[in-house]
Amino acid sequence: MGKFRAIGETSRKAWGRDRDGSISVLYAMGIIALLAVVGVATDTSRAVSEHQAMRSSLDAAALVGAKMLEDAGMTDDEITAASIAIFHENLSSAHLDLVCQDPAVAIDRTAYRVDLTADCALPAVFAGIVGTNEIDLGATSGALANMTRLDVALMLDVSGSMGGQKLVDLKTAAKDAADILITPSSNGRVRMAFNTYSTAVNAGTYAAAVKGPAYVPGETCVSERTGAAAFKDKAPAAGQWMGLSASSCPASSLQPLTGDKAAFKTGIDGLSAGGMTAGHLGVAWAWYLIAPDWDDIWPADSAPMAYDAPQGIKAVILMTDGQFNTQYDMAQGSSAAQSKKLCKKMRDEGVAVYAVAFQAPSSAKTVLKDCTGGDDTRFFDAADGDELKQAYSKIASQLTNLRLAN
Repeated sequence: MGKFRAIGETSRKAWGRDRDGSISVLYAMGIIALLAVVGVATDTSRAVSEHQAMRSSLDAAALVGAKMLEDAGMTDDEITAASIAIFHENLSSAHLDLVCQDPAVAIDRTAYRVDLTADCALPAVFAGIVGTNEIDLGATSGALANMTRLDVALMLDVSGSMGGQKLVDLKTAAKDAADILITPSSNGRVRMAFNTYSTAVNAGTYAAAVKGPAYVPGETCVSERTGAAAFKDKAPAAGQWMGLSASSCPASSLQPLTGDKAAFKTGIDGLSAGGMTAGHLGVAWAWYLIAPDWDDIWPADSAPMAYDAPQGIKAVILMTDGQFNTQYDMAQGSSAAQSKKLCKKMRDEGVAVYAVAFQAPSSAKTVLKDCTGGDDTRFFDAADGDELKQAYSKIASQLTNLRLAN
């Protein structure tokens, strides 16, 4: 019996020693697991912080690349090299632990966009406990260049009532607008056009292209288009030629879109006044000057951009001092009614319509206000030459601000 008691005591002591060893192993494993969790959490926190800094560096590089894209003289290689350099410089100045390859740089000159993609590795400090020696981080960033383009057409009333000082004031106002809109910093991204009208429109050297088979050499005056194409911006073709005009038209022709300010001003200086006021013809031709479907009519450098062109703005500035009182086909409505319909069609295409009444009667003001869609910020009532100049300057400034903010 004593032997059995001795064996029992020995067994209990041995079991106790085994149990203490098991607890020690479990404790050690728990400590290791806890250290792993804390280590991974610490490295994860580092990764989040450094990833944010990485993204900031990439954003800065994309912005620099986009700004360089605004300069037409910069090559893709130059933009790529500068963007990569800025990325690494920003990383270095932030004193990060990241190890990064050169970011991939994609330049889209059609969308005016620069995109960067970067891959970096963050050496792990504690996560090595669980077999992770580094944490891979990736980021992308993109920026748009301020490449907003502006096509703006001026409808200029040169009917008989616009003679004398009024025409002088109009010329000054139009040229002032050109000085505001076309500047060295616009880098050719702003183009201006103008068309004059009175009893008819002088299509000038484009008369044959817009009149079609009915064209007679030397007869450049045109009236409204009739039929299905009457209130559309489609280019002249069979069934949609411009109407003929037996009446006189302005001596000065039109000026298609140009970024050459000197050429634009020279055209303005050549204006002369005479005739009646077929305002709807002026509205229609202002539209044609910026209508993309007319790209084959105008010179290549004057081809209008698409309505939905990236960062593109289209605008017309309508101006008259008299009633819309001359039309050729009453079946299409009065000159005033046709003008309103044409303006609505333009606005539907996203064209910004501005209007200036210059010592005009209330009936003309009503038409012009309607043309702007009732937007008071786009209608100007000028009582004299100074107010006319102020109106054109304000419109030009609005368009400039709109272009820069886009």
